[in-house]
Amino acid sequence: MKLTPIVIIFFCFGLAAMAQVVPGIPDDLVECDVNNPGDQTEVFDLTETEATIINGQSNVVVTYHLTSGAALSNINPIPNPETYTNISNPEPIFARLQSTAGQGWSVVSFSLIVPLIAEVQNPPQDILVNDGDGNAQAIFDLTLNEGTVLGNQDPFNFQFSYYETLSDAEAYTNAIAAPESYQNTINPQTIYGRIDPLQLGCQYTLFQFAIQADGPLSTSENRFKNDFFLFPNPVANDLTIVSELVVSEVEIQIYNVSGKLIFSNKSNPSEGKFTVNLNDLQTGMYFVEITSEGHTHTQQFIKK
Repeated sequence: MKLTPIVIIFFCFGLAAMAQVVPGIPDDLVECDVNNPGDQTEVFDLTETEATIINGQSNVVVTYHLTSGAALSNINPIPNPETYTNISNPEPIFARLQSTAGQGWSVVSFSLIVPLIAEVQNPPQDILVNDGDGNAQAIFDLTLNEGTVLGNQDPFNFQFSYYETLSDAEAYTNAIAAPESYQNTINPQTIYGRIDPLQLGCQYTLFQFAIQADGPLSTSENRFKNDFFLFPNPVANDLTIVSELVVSEVEIQIYNVSGKLIFSNKSNPSEGKFTVNLNDLQTGMYFVEITSEGHTHTQQFIKK
């Protein structure tokens, strides 16, 4: 049978379409903000997506581009995709899968994400529920402080969880299942809140507040919580802890973001303040737990 030119063109086009490369869809790349925390930039290895994009095909190469136009035009590939530092957060990256055997090309995209570190922009408020029955128990909505704590930060970038102990909050275990309707177990009771980015596994932020039923919150609890403050923060070398209260022995414990205890010391403050040398700490976010006279308070700081 003799093929007409139109049939030949259609036949060839059909073969080319069947042979077109088809990229796999890569996951977004996530890097925690550990180098100079807060700057939202990290070094990414874009080639971690290469195997997924190639999708088992042979005779193909992958290049990475900052714009869809560059990927479509096959120009301006990122020169060092193994060590690329993002310039926005999140940042889209466009990968071009190119056949080296004349089977066409295709473009696919993914994002680079450096999860945001939440800041406690405003101190949480203690919660009092006086239901009039005098039994020292009540139902509390622990989420009432979320808007206060975040301030002008976008709540859609974070997730909250609540705990009965600091160790559980640090370990991300035994979260309170229904924080909107929690019944206290002691009165008053300290609740520990934890703010994580949507992408778990990176830096988190802790805060705490008291809940109490059938009566005003303890003056001593409020004074202790609001009395201690740290400076400078971020800190390069020496972290100073100041208290206006007359306290006896104070125990200082410092934890990293994984909840590992890396420093512990007991001290008697001199003129209401004492200093901890942090020269040996690596750059990152830490938590200092201050305990004195039966009270405990936790604050966050950043080591430069």
